[in-house]
Amino acid sequence: MTQKDTTLEKVFECAQLAADKRGTDIRVLGVSHLTSYTDYFLIISATSERRVQTIARTMRSDMKEKGQLPLGVEGVDSGGWALLDCGAFVVHIFYEDIRAVYDLEGLWSDAKEIKLPKAVRDAIEHPDDEEDF
Repeated sequence: MTQKDTTLEKVFECAQLAADKRGTDIRVLGVSHLTSYTDYFLIISATSERRVQTIARTMRSDMKEKGQLPLGVEGVDSGGWALLDCGAFVVHIFYEDIRAVYDLEGLWSDAKEIKLPKAVRDAIEHPDDEEDF
C-alpha cells in the first residue's frame, strides 16, 4: 500500500466519522497536483454550529486515540467553520450557510473529486435518527 493509499484511507475514516455524526454534502478533493502543502481536502457541511463542533471534536478525539493528532485545529469554538490540518489532508467542516460563502469547490475547481466509499455514501443517505440536535 502506497503512502497516498494510506492517506486516502484516513480521509475516508474521517468522512465516515462525519457521516456518522450527520455531516452532509461530504466531498473529497484531490489537490496534490495543485498545491504543495496537502494532497486532499475533505469538505463537510453541518446543519448547525453545534454539529460543526461535534464533528470536529469527534475527529480530533478519534485521531488522538490513534496517536495521529492533527498538526493544527482552528475554529472549533466558533462553530461556523472548523479546520483540521492533518498534513497530507485538510478537513474543512462548515455550517451550511458559511460553506456557500467560501465556495472551496469553486476555488479549487481544477481539483479531482474522489468518490467516497459506499459505506460513507450510505451513511449520508440514511443517517441514524437517534441523535438529533
